[in-house]
Amino acid sequence: MAKQWSMQGYVDTLCEDAGVEQISSFETLRNQEVDFVFIATKTYDISGVQEELKENCVRPKVVVLIHNGIIKDPFDCPTVRVVVPQGYDFVETPGKGCGVKILVKNEDKPWIMPNTEAARKVEALLSKCNMPSCAHPHFSYLMIRKFFINGVANLLSIVADTNCNGLLQNHRKTMDNLYDEIYKVLQKPHADAFKLMPDNFYSIVFEGLASYSEHHPSSWHDFKAGSQIEIESLNGYVKQLANDQGMQVPETDALLCKLQEMLKQRGRELESTC
Repeated sequence: MAKQWSMQGYVDTLCEDAGVEQISSFETLRNQEVDFVFIATKTYDISGVQEELKENCVRPKVVVLIHNGIIKDPFDCPTVRVVVPQGYDFVETPGKGCGVKILVKNEDKPWIMPNTEAARKVEALLSKCNMPSCAHPHFSYLMIRKFFINGVANLLSIVADTNCNGLLQNHRKTMDNLYDEIYKVLQKPHADAFKLMPDNFYSIVFEGLASYSEHHPSSWHDFKAGSQIEIESLNGYVKQLANDQGMQVPETDALLCKLQEMLKQRGRELESTC
């Protein structure tokens, strides 16, 4: 298993350097209406964040969701989904700074949001912080494009134990099969996005994946750290839509089955070290 480290020191340093107040409890926010709440958790934790906000009577005017995969909208207020093209790797730097260095892929590319009134407010806020973003009229397509990249790579990187370059070099057939199943299953439920797909969409997906080069997907990092894995919002979402439409997705089934076996084995290894 990969060694874990605390990110708190890094967060403390980052906030101090940026002059940002770090809030670690709801004490100062209870019973208040706030302009924006940015939620950058894994999808399986979003419902928990929603409950915490309700319990503490924090009423956001706009919720911004930053995550991989696709989930149902859990909030009553205007919600802005964000497609983030960046990839992040954390490298230990013992004795230097806070002990962790963050490496960012595609750093210059903007966050993409739907072209809604709420998203335009988020875009205006981010622009004040010199953060590139765009409320884009073709968001539905851009979200599905990112889903394809995550869908052929994230969970497979765990099973194959490799980075994006390794996937492209050694697991292209499996990725092609996953791509075909995702395309087949999502075509009807996401018809609006498919209408915007260019003829070279396949090349766009794999060129997008290639841009991450030696980056390991976040799912790989989570597995190595012993953390919970996002499944239901990624290839689990494909499996659910396939079931709803009576479709067979054998490559997806094989991937999910192997991943579950690895998670069980990881659980046994963690228990044996306790």
